[in-house]
Amino acid sequence: MSLDDLVVSTEKIDTVYVTKLQGNLNNFTAEKCIKSVTNSLKHGSVILDLEELNMVTTQGIVAFKTLNEEAFLQKYKIILINLPLSVRQAFLMAGVRNLFPIANNEEAAFKMASRPSR
Repeated sequence: MSLDDLVVSTEKIDTVYVTKLQGNLNNFTAEKCIKSVTNSLKHGSVILDLEELNMVTTQGIVAFKTLNEEAFLQKYKIILINLPLSVRQAFLMAGVRNLFPIANNEEAAFKMASRPSR
């Protein structure tokens, strides 16, 4: 997989969208990620599975911040699961904390997603 590859797959389960990101989130792929997740946010909360996300650059962090703003506007949640160490480190280096709730597993994420927002 090259640096400009990001595979975004989304599955709807009840009223929640589970989106898996595979590859790299950078200046080449950020817009694709934002469009896909924003599309799902129009209809419900999103669980973002990051298990196969290899790398997040500064532009990827900006994409996450944009998604946070979009979730607030749509009044739905984005919950992260399966964060690789490299993604956690990217968040820490960018000074990003508590941008999204992080669930320990998919079951916990579904419980968080089903709770009313704000």
